[in-house]
Amino acid sequence: MSADLFIGGSWTRGLAGELPNVDPGNGETIGSVSMADTSQVEDALTAAAKAFPHWSAKLANSRGEILKKAAQLLSERLDLASETILLETGKTQADARGEIKRAIETLNWNGENAGRIQGTIFPGIADGSTRRSVPTALGVVAAITAWNFPAVLIARKLGAALAAGCTVVLKASEFCPATARILIEVLVDAGIPDGVVNLIFGDAVAVSDQILSSPEVKALTFTGSTAVGKKLVALAAPNLIRSVMELGGHAPVLVWKDADIEQVVAVTAPAKFGSAGQSCVAPSRYFVHESLYADFVEALAKKAAAYTLGHGNEAGTTMGAVAHQGRVDALDRLVQDARAKGATVETGGSPCDRDGFYYQPTVLSNVRADSDIMTEEPFGPLCAVVPISNLDEAITLANSAPYSFAAYVFTDSLTVRDAVSSKLNASNIGINQLAPSLPDVPLGGLGNSGYGYEGGLEGILAFTQLRLVSETAHA
Repeated sequence: MSADLFIGGSWTRGLAGELPNVDPGNGETIGSVSMADTSQVEDALTAAAKAFPHWSAKLANSRGEILKKAAQLLSERLDLASETILLETGKTQADARGEIKRAIETLNWNGENAGRIQGTIFPGIADGSTRRSVPTALGVVAAITAWNFPAVLIARKLGAALAAGCTVVLKASEFCPATARILIEVLVDAGIPDGVVNLIFGDAVAVSDQILSSPEVKALTFTGSTAVGKKLVALAAPNLIRSVMELGGHAPVLVWKDADIEQVVAVTAPAKFGSAGQSCVAPSRYFVHESLYADFVEALAKKAAAYTLGHGNEAGTTMGAVAHQGRVDALDRLVQDARAKGATVETGGSPCDRDGFYYQPTVLSNVRADSDIMTEEPFGPLCAVVPISNLDEAITLANSAPYSFAAYVFTDSLTVRDAVSSKLNASNIGINQLAPSLPDVPLGGLGNSGYGYEGGLEGILAFTQLRLVSETAHA
């Protein structure tokens, strides 16, 4: 479960030492990650810049064939990749396999659509003239990914950037280096030319500063916390580096008085407690009509208490570990703050006394508006349930957090559904269902949840410049 750097078509040991790769399910060291020094980061940037002219000139369908081949190879290595991500992230077997399948789908979709990014012809403004808007690859892309969905995030960023004709320097998470290595290996085995994709690990602050100060970098794509995202945007600003930012979320769930309680719990609990709740679109704040409140709290708490915590390879495990001790501490702080302000812990509410990093699935009721959990993204198996008496109150509370990513509403009322769709500060709204991020549809955040789009043709176009070519034919 170790990984080195991949620069200019070769695997190489990092010159800045190494860090242990720790299985969060038991706290044991399972490998190491090789750290790049400044000279190696520069080598990666140089390799990507050198490879760009050839890669961008390659037929788009040919680039797409490499991505599709990589998807096929990853599918053939599903068992290995799933076991790797399970050990590195603490996911269950189901969550790990599900993520690898999503990564396969993402690579394949971008490969299928690489050749469908087309220019547009506009009428000329003079006799015999034409105008063309031509998507043109930007150049070197810096991709920085988080640890919560390492395979999907890498596939999403590399798939779109490579389909557009860009080359990439990928700074992947040191918490899951072997997953990143596998994604690079399938691209290499699929025939990606030397220098087109480069993988580095290293000190996050130093590497980010070096990459984003390079004149070679023309675009940045990042998934991670809002706090880190703001720092990266500030680093990108002096060189006017185009940025796509997928940041934090704190998804509200509006449960109206006509909702089916069992349906709401059945639909949202897998998203709340899957991957131990470490998702920016996970339901976090339930606003429930007062007529259903008591029954809903009981049903959600019962469901949460039914999860079996354990290592992903243990039989019967239905929820795995969180990433590291810092997540355990952050979750416990939120619970203790809410409890001190009068909240009731319906189930869970404390770390688990076992090896590894675990926090009990936790449901809080009677949570006050000034509790930290109401505005701070928990990023774990913790949710707050609050009663509401009318729709305006629900929308006000839902919009009170400084995030605008996902939101969910459960009702058959067209009036409520229309109001929610127009008034909620959210870019991804699910009505009587979740709202998954899939490769064929563009999705982007608002405000503290980021900007720019990932997915769909818009996600590929994010790494292009629409070059306007106006011309007149002469006799």
